Amino acid sequence: MCGVLIGCNRGRYRPLQFPKQDVVTSGHNIRSALLSTLFALALFAISSCGAAAQSTAESLTETKILPEADVHVQFPSNLRILAFAGLEQGLGFPYQQWYAAAALGYQFRPILRPHLRNLDPDKEYYLVFGGGYEYLRTIQSGKMTREDRVTIEITPGFRLPANFLMRDRNWTELRVANGKYSMTYRNRLTVERDFVVRGFRFTPYGTAEIFYDGAKHSWNEKWYTAGVQWPYQRLFMLDTYYRREDCPTCVPANWNGAGITLHFFFGSPK
Repeated sequence: MCGVLIGCNRGRYRPLQFPKQDVVTSGHNIRSALLSTLFALALFAISSCGAAAQSTAESLTETKILPEADVHVQFPSNLRILAFAGLEQGLGFPYQQWYAAAALGYQFRPILRPHLRNLDPDKEYYLVFGGGYEYLRTIQSGKMTREDRVTIEITPGFRLPANFLMRDRNWTELRVANGKYSMTYRNRLTVERDFVVRGFRFTPYGTAEIFYDGAKHSWNEKWYTAGVQWPYQRLFMLDTYYRREDCPTCVPANWNGAGITLHFFFGSPK
């Protein structure tokens, strides 16, 4: 599921222009950086498989698809609004979840270190603080659950050597599901790197997220994600990814998910 937390050109489409000093121009450097990134993602995938292998023999692994659409609106005052809606649909397993949310965020202290400007304004700041509301309707094995969530987010971000970006999202959910209250804390670490090859831009990334279930007083869930983001001009970005979910106390205990998210961005970049 997506976290709480870019403008459009009505004229003729044209490629994004990037400052020369921010674009990798050497073919050797491009290949080296790309191979390093792919190697890191491969290690990430191997660790994910290792974690999955620790599941008990009787635990089942199911598959689901994860389509979603997000709308980002950026304001000059460092405020941004994010609204999104999506679906999680089990394949061969009776599970379906619809969700929709809206959130307001404030961005602190822009990152001035030279880099390719990101289509998502949140990634241009050292800290983002926000809050929002999310509604979910889940049907599993014929049983329906309606859930309301109030969300609070604190996300620091840093530019690392070799043009990597690291972000650490701290996310608290105050949940009321069918009248029953609970609290969940989620911590998600993301590492990504932008590439521009012959004017074509893409961003491989990997994330690891852990969940603390307040009702069960335990760290009982882990998500691992590897994907690629495909931005187009200043209008939208396509995010394609694979996600592994492991939760020994859930039914089913494991999920393999194929996701696609379409992000629309409005508001002029600074």
